[in-house]
Amino acid sequence: MSVLPAEGVAFAAEAPVVIIGAGAAGLTAALAVRAAGLEALVLERDAAPRGSTALSAGLIPAADTRWQRAAGVEDSAPAFAADIMAKVQGASDAALVETVSRAAGPALEWLADSCGLPIGLVDDFRYPGHSVLRMHGLPSRSGAELMDRLREAAVCAGAELVCDANATALFVHRDGNVAGLVVRRPDGSEEHLACRSLVLACGGYGGDRMLVSRHVPEMAGALYFGHAGNQGDALRWGEALGAATRHLAGYQGHGSVAHPHGILITWATITEGGVQVNAEGRRFSDETRGYSEQATVVLAQRGGIASTVFDDRIAGIARQFEDFR
Repeated sequence: MSVLPAEGVAFAAEAPVVIIGAGAAGLTAALAVRAAGLEALVLERDAAPRGSTALSAGLIPAADTRWQRAAGVEDSAPAFAADIMAKVQGASDAALVETVSRAAGPALEWLADSCGLPIGLVDDFRYPGHSVLRMHGLPSRSGAELMDRLREAAVCAGAELVCDANATALFVHRDGNVAGLVVRRPDGSEEHLACRSLVLACGGYGGDRMLVSRHVPEMAGALYFGHAGNQGDALRWGEALGAATRHLAGYQGHGSVAHPHGILITWATITEGGVQVNAEGRRFSDETRGYSEQATVVLAQRGGIASTVFDDRIAGIARQFEDFR
């Protein structure tokens, strides 16, 4: 990912707002741009928008939502923020936690109202660290469905989505402002596209072992289970442009990636009473701390392997998730 001088470059076309990356962040950004009355062009390197969200259950925690109120769940943004800070033992930026806790509920309701997403409350089990029912998702409990619906909503809203379009370089003026970018197509052809505003929705770096080793050394040897396109493009571009960085050590681990199926076994198998045992058949930890915390504990077992043990009642709850079925 390179940064090139913009002076003397001839651009084939110009877009008011270009968004690089059509994951959940990029598509939601496109919806916001269109809601503001601006044209949005979204570039995606893959043949279809998927991203790491498509590999997940697509669940989103939010507080004080209409779905919680309909289910009789009393919640608030401060309570949500307090749960987050307790979960991370005070390590997160309190101002950012407050912002996310306050904005998540209205953002979900906006997606439901303006984009027609059939969002509902997960009301039959509670995720680790949440003091009340707070997870929201689509009927299939599938991140792939969430991605499909976000794509449909963005296109219906008038955003232009171009797939198989890999942004490889940025053109930058001497004053540091981005003037445009290089877009490469699968046949090797390239075009220079000018933009007035650029959104880098391609900041994930979990697929780049060097960046993981630098920023999250304790996970350097872990199996990466995110989207292959998460190579830290936005991070590298930002650093090349002189941008400051912070909060890069956070990660989402998972203590139950199934082999050889290549799926995440829902952590409801644990929250509802299941346990994990190692290769010797011994329980080795307090799994109820959470699935992200469990990742490093599982990695420390012989072969990095654990087995999750649960009964038919728990399996019945887990079957609401498409991956589990």
